[in-house]
Amino acid sequence: MGWYSTSSGDRYTTEEINRKSDKVAKELIEIQFLEHGYNFCSVCLSNNDKPIDVAHLVSRKEAKESGRAELCWDMDNMKIMGRDCHKKHDKNYIQSGKI
Repeated sequence: MGWYSTSSGDRYTTEEINRKSDKVAKELIEIQFLEHGYNFCSVCLSNNDKPIDVAHLVSRKEAKESGRAELCWDMDNMKIMGRDCHKKHDKNYIQSGKI
């Protein structure tokens, strides 16, 4: 089982990271819904692109491998996106060599 470190030296398994990340992603979607009454892509502002995803600005992979696993559940590192915008974001991220 692999362990990943945070910048403060705490260590987490992939399963723990995923649980924490998923919990914060659900909170982010809930906050947006409570504030606006619906969920929408924060990139194109559309709510027609279902489903709504939560993308990581710094990928989970990069965060874990760089010793900054806490970015996986940092709300400031997450952005609500429609599926199409999320795919474009991930493709651009991969092309930039960050993964």
